[in-house]
Amino acid sequence: MRIKSNSNGRGAVPTLGAGLALAALALALVLPTGVGLAEEKPAKTLYERMGGYDVMSAIVEDFLGRLRDDEAFKRFGGGRSKDSQERTKQLIKDQFCAFTDGPCAYTGRDMKTSHEGLGITDAEWESMILKLNATLDKFEIGETEKKEFIAVIEKTRKDIVQKPAEEKAAEEKPKAQN
Repeated sequence: MRIKSNSNGRGAVPTLGAGLALAALALALVLPTGVGLAEEKPAKTLYERMGGYDVMSAIVEDFLGRLRDDEAFKRFGGGRSKDSQERTKQLIKDQFCAFTDGPCAYTGRDMKTSHEGLGITDAEWESMILKLNATLDKFEIGETEKKEFIAVIEKTRKDIVQKPAEEKAAEEKPKAQN
């Protein structure tokens, strides 16, 4: 780059060499408008398509209410202080938000550790999914979003549902004979 003095002598103004200027012009003429200069706007996240934090929070409130009102799920909420229940509710909100690529960070324990020893069955899991679907319907979550959300939740099933003791024993027996 050359430095050239202004005609009034007040200072130097940098100028581009002719070769660099021609190269920039040629590149601008060859590239279609905007290529490589601006990124495409990314598609909305599942979190955004579901309605954001307020909707996610309302989904959790309604869903947990459905579980709490079902006698089959009473054993999971008993013996816990109101503060512990509120903390769990907030962790679930954060987790659902994070699962859907929202701005939240889930800071709770992993699903296996959190649910180990609770003896959650396949039937309980299926009942929970039905309740979650009913909640999503209540908030008029679109079918595509609902399917995506349930698919994300289903990924945690292997860490939450525990096989009954008899089923575990039957699986262990062939291993012991080898």
